[in-house]
Amino acid sequence: MEIAAYRKDVLQISQEEFAKRLGLKSKSRVCEIERANRCPPKIALEIERMSGGLIGADDICPAVAMIRGQAA
Repeated sequence: MEIAAYRKDVLQISQEEFAKRLGLKSKSRVCEIERANRCPPKIALEIERMSGGLIGADDICPAVAMIRGQAA
């Protein structure tokens, strides 16, 4: 599932509210993340936690994917 779809369809919240829940300062950062469907490790792990694994951190952050791939 893409980040934007999760926010809109599952959480049903605004970009502004999503930014607050992720600890981001602005909705413009959420917009960037949603457009790219990529984000830094800390945010990726928070999205994974928030979504209960529906969105895997390794799917939205290459660094997390690399680390998890090496650990497996």
